[in-house]
Amino acid sequence: MFSVKTGIFGVVLAVTMALSQPAWSQSTNAGNMGLPALIPAPMPDSAGNFPGSDVSGDRFQGSVRAKIRPVQHAILSAPLSATLVFLGAREGSRVKKGDSLMKFDCTPLEAQLIVSQTRRKAALTKLDVNERLEKIHNVSKLELSLSRSEVELTEADIKGIRAQLAQCSVDAPFSGVVTQQLMQAREFVRAGDPVLRLVNIDDLEIEMVVPSSLLTRLHRNDHFDLHVDELNRNIPSTIKYVVREVDPVSQTVRVIGTPVKPDDDLLPGMSGNVSFDFSQQQPSSSAPVSQ
Repeated sequence: MFSVKTGIFGVVLAVTMALSQPAWSQSTNAGNMGLPALIPAPMPDSAGNFPGSDVSGDRFQGSVRAKIRPVQHAILSAPLSATLVFLGAREGSRVKKGDSLMKFDCTPLEAQLIVSQTRRKAALTKLDVNERLEKIHNVSKLELSLSRSEVELTEADIKGIRAQLAQCSVDAPFSGVVTQQLMQAREFVRAGDPVLRLVNIDDLEIEMVVPSSLLTRLHRNDHFDLHVDELNRNIPSTIKYVVREVDPVSQTVRVIGTPVKPDDDLLPGMSGNVSFDFSQQQPSSSAPVSQ
């Protein structure tokens, strides 16, 4: 009786173990289909290249945006508090270096100059008298010293007023186009108020932010293409310099380029995508150029 139960128990145990064994662990020759092997998803390397692409780096696999910016641009502000009596340019006007752009009413300063010149004349007369009295020992050294100091003070006042009068007109510091007019003629402006924005649209450069992993692959005069969205065409360009600072958060660096040829259609503020062609670059062991 014991042996029969033991035999039955052994058969049940063997069947149970056979059923609990995973089906995919059995041989496919027995008619069981195994699970397919998992194919790892392709991951880009540090340069942005995928294993399926050309790992030699013909093209940078990624989107790099760039914008056109002027090399020379300035917001011309009022150098003093006065009434703006003349504006030599308006929005859209093209000016040359040295052209008169602003003139201010400096009548109060001119009156102050006359007063200071009169005081200087009186101080010189007093000093001359005291110097003559000093020769006959009829004036104290303190009085003579104060007379000389008064002359120096009036001369300093005159110098300061003339410096302000020199700011009564503002000339264009460089040739360009007025892109903004923030004040109108006959308005009273305070010192430091912006009046005109001047941009040199004939001297443009390209600013972009690229991954810092490309730092050693970017060199002076390396070629790249900028596809300008507004023009819907490529602009052949070269690298001008690389700003030698890596943003620790985004791990990027700023790169400045310039168009190969002048293009009248390019305007400040235009933007587009940049594509590098590393296959056209010569290997270099030198560090990337910086400004």
